[in-house]
Amino acid sequence: MADEAKKEKTEIAYQVAPFHRRVFANLLDFILFAILAFGLFLGAREVAKFTPGYQENETALLSNMKESGLYHVEEDGSSLDIVSYLSKSSNDFTGKQKKKYAVDAIETFLAFDLEKAGSDSFQKVLTTYVDYRLNPEFTYHNKPYFVAPYGEVMENPECEANDETYFTNCYAPFIDKYCQNFLLSEIPGHLELTRYEARVLIWFEIPIAYAIAGLLIYLVPPLILRRGHMTIGKGLYQISVADSRLLACSTKRFLARFAIFYFGILLLSLVTFAIPAIISVSMMAFSRHKQGFGDYLLGLYEIDTSHAKLYKSYEEIKLAGISGAKKPIDFKMEELQ
Repeated sequence: MADEAKKEKTEIAYQVAPFHRRVFANLLDFILFAILAFGLFLGAREVAKFTPGYQENETALLSNMKESGLYHVEEDGSSLDIVSYLSKSSNDFTGKQKKKYAVDAIETFLAFDLEKAGSDSFQKVLTTYVDYRLNPEFTYHNKPYFVAPYGEVMENPECEANDETYFTNCYAPFIDKYCQNFLLSEIPGHLELTRYEARVLIWFEIPIAYAIAGLLIYLVPPLILRRGHMTIGKGLYQISVADSRLLACSTKRFLARFAIFYFGILLLSLVTFAIPAIISVSMMAFSRHKQGFGDYLLGLYEIDTSHAKLYKSYEEIKLAGISGAKKPIDFKMEELQ
């Protein structure tokens, strides 16, 4: 009888999936996720560009940029701030031309500010421009860049700085540091116009890309490969998810695992320098049962099924002819060293 009992009892030994294979599987899944998310992001951006609200906002924004004098706007609607445009095209412009364009840009902005924001704002910008140029510390080889002998600010004839230096050290910094800030703070509605595209990015383009890519990479394949709930990466490396009984985990528990990973690890990792991912990977490497954070919370294991099949239930094992015992099968977990 003892011999018969021994024959009836079958032990199935599973091994924890090797750490390097789990890392490679996760890395492959993330690469697929990143590629798909980037493609979806570009698609969402193109869709957004064709909406009436986006086009209306873009038209108003480009109009402000062009009229302000602070941007170079191409016929196709692309724009570049005037300092970057002149610096990028330095081979096309002499120092004298760059200085002239910069001075014209500042004067155009002053007129634009007067028209759009009124005399008080204009006076504020003009005073800042005057004070900026007449700053006593604003010198070149101990000679001030600007003087005001008759009450009107002008370039100092005694200053040895050439046109290129005046552009680089005087006019370009004023445009970048002051005019651009005044454009946002003084021109009515311009700040909201610039924020519109950021809101579309944050609330439409990025969520669409993240949600769809995440579902297609981390949720759909495991729901199709329900026995081991394997993603594409884990399917290639033959890594399955088992519960504490060493049977295939239920769909409900897998969905809880997906939620922990998708919202608690992946999403937070994208905005916190990958800290949750680092913690989870560290737990995979050093915890007693080599479980990631989500698996630790839910009592799940990532097991190597390259040489052993993962079963959904004890009944399935009996039907497969592995055991005819009335008592549940004894499973054994063997961790790889």
